[in-house]
Amino acid sequence: MIDLHCDTIMMLIDHPNEGDLGQNPWKIDISKLKKGGYTLQDFALFVELDQEIDPYGRYEAMRQLFNEQMAMYADDIVHVRSYEDFVTARAAGKLSALLSVEEGGVFEGSLERLKKAYDDGVRLITISWNFPNGLSYPNGKDHEGKGLTPKGIEFVQYMEELGMIVDCSHLNDAGTFQLGEILQKPFIASHSNARALTNHPRNLTDDLIRLIANKGGVIGLNFAQAFLGTNRVSQIEDIVRHGLYLRNVGGSDVVALGTDFDGIRPDTEIVDASEMPRLYEAFRKAGLSETDTDKIFSKNAERLLQTIL
Repeated sequence: MIDLHCDTIMMLIDHPNEGDLGQNPWKIDISKLKKGGYTLQDFALFVELDQEIDPYGRYEAMRQLFNEQMAMYADDIVHVRSYEDFVTARAAGKLSALLSVEEGGVFEGSLERLKKAYDDGVRLITISWNFPNGLSYPNGKDHEGKGLTPKGIEFVQYMEELGMIVDCSHLNDAGTFQLGEILQKPFIASHSNARALTNHPRNLTDDLIRLIANKGGVIGLNFAQAFLGTNRVSQIEDIVRHGLYLRNVGGSDVVALGTDFDGIRPDTEIVDASEMPRLYEAFRKAGLSETDTDKIFSKNAERLLQTIL
């Protein structure tokens, strides 16, 4: 089980007295990951630009907290910087933690800061969030057709050169099409679903699904209710419905998981990470083979890690 996106570090830094990565009241902690059969969890450092006086300082504080948690629980989880690190951790029976940044704007277009982030172990960056950030424009009618800025093009090309995963979740359609033209390696949508099923601007059109698939990338299924359907809480059946749709449009190699656990509201039928086997069984009951279900849960994401890291 590999999950390409969660916001647990945000919860830990904002609620320091309510638990840590070992155990907390939210959806992801080490005990829940182990029970759910995880091998790797991506931890996003999310910074909301319009809420922070010092966005880069917020990023650095979150990174420090992540490092402290890795040191505290070194017997259970390892910060992985390469595919080889992941293979080694798995062989040792340890969880892997991939470090990402959700909001490329925290680096203010600085390639020096980007290189420092790489040296510090960041391996994935979600280029946009919900505001123009000097690199790109997010989803939404106000920004249609604007895409990546010249600085944004330079930024993602340097990410590719360094060996970082470029993530188009939150990036608008025009910018995502640009990534297909600019990048030689695969890129991903870490937590997005199918727009044909749920007409949310953060979801992907069929053309974008095919683009990511044809580049060898993956799309992580997002468990947020607004991206799935009309039920009051996120339902397993809706996650399966979007997964099957992505597979039918883009092929069996494109679908992965990007739960957005600890960053989504309202609640989810899958209570927390420990219950992910329920989703596995739901895909099997929907008619997917064990091989194809394993692709969604880990194999497709692992192939991407091996390709880029």
